Amino acid sequence: MAENEKFEVRDKRIFNQEGDQVREAPDEKESIPGDTPEFHEHNGELPPVDFISFIGSLGASALMYLGEKVAPDQPEGLKDMAGAKQMIDLIALLEEKTKGNLTAEETHMIQTLLYNLRIRYVREAEKK
Repeated sequence: MAENEKFEVRDKRIFNQEGDQVREAPDEKESIPGDTPEFHEHNGELPPVDFISFIGSLGASALMYLGEKVAPDQPEGLKDMAGAKQMIDLIALLEEKTKGNLTAEETHMIQTLLYNLRIRYVREAEKK
């Protein structure tokens, strides 16, 4: 920001320290998490869904449950070991049920993802 550029700070709190309401609640548009210009950069076009992107999204969910920040709007410190285990088990189930029907790339991806998630899960579980 240039030295003579101005910026404005707005207090968006609904209640003051005494608990009195000082402004109206935000409209629905303001309260949607992840609703940023970066989120919409795809201009309405999303990449095609294939097996690798599907498994990758499940892996990202597992990482999120393990406390990894995978999205800019994700809250800090989110950790759910039971959720992580369930997601890893789901990916393992898909690996078993799709055995023999995947390309070499898909097989490598799911095996590598499961290995890395399981290692990460064990490390996080040992911290407790």
